[in-house]
Amino acid sequence: MHKTGRYRTTTTDLIEAFGQPDCAVCRLVNQAVRQYVDVFLYEQITVVERRAEIRAARGFCSIHGSMLVGGHGRLLGAATLQQDILNDVLREIDKAMTAPAASLRRVLPMGLNAVLKAVYRAIRPRRMCPLCEYERRQEGVVLRVLVNDVNDPALRAAFERSAGLCLPHFQMALDLDDLSPNYRARLVELEQAILRQLKAELDEYLHKRNASYESQAMGDEADAPLRATRLVSGRVVHSDGRM
Repeated sequence: MHKTGRYRTTTTDLIEAFGQPDCAVCRLVNQAVRQYVDVFLYEQITVVERRAEIRAARGFCSIHGSMLVGGHGRLLGAATLQQDILNDVLREIDKAMTAPAASLRRVLPMGLNAVLKAVYRAIRPRRMCPLCEYERRQEGVVLRVLVNDVNDPALRAAFERSAGLCLPHFQMALDLDDLSPNYRARLVELEQAILRQLKAELDEYLHKRNASYESQAMGDEADAPLRATRLVSGRVVHSDGRM
């Protein structure tokens, strides 16, 4: 999907995101994707090229499709989009069912197999979910800002106080081709300290959940399992598009 708007990420954006729960990169990328969906549904729903991309992908993936849920304007845009996709799918299925091989389906198993393969091709996505593509690009943008400014004192301090990067984004950051060894080492140092703290909280949580210690009240470790799940797996988007 081509750009429908310019969403820039700055060091200030990252510092603010590090002050919120969970992975700052997840948060900023999710925000950019939601803005992208808004711009598309309200301003570009009639753009032929955008619609063709989504038709070819057979709609958005399950995670990004959930972002279409909302008020009247969003539902109207979603209805227009899904109608377009279903029209195309049905048109391709009709072609498969009226092809010469379709007349053989009652007598020759091979003829039936040919028809079913044609139907499969009709409904199979021909490209990646456009929003997944956009999300990958935004992840690269945000991570590039992070690694370029990882030695900025304010950003470093915000990182140290944060929930850290989720493991998928931590790996993506380390995979950046031109990241210097010194920057990699600094990033690992920051993340490692956060992972150790969370591991300690999980240890405490499990210790207190032991039947012998049920009387001990939970402290900051009470939600450690949920935080650890989000850190290990990455962002979770709710049906209304929230993180």
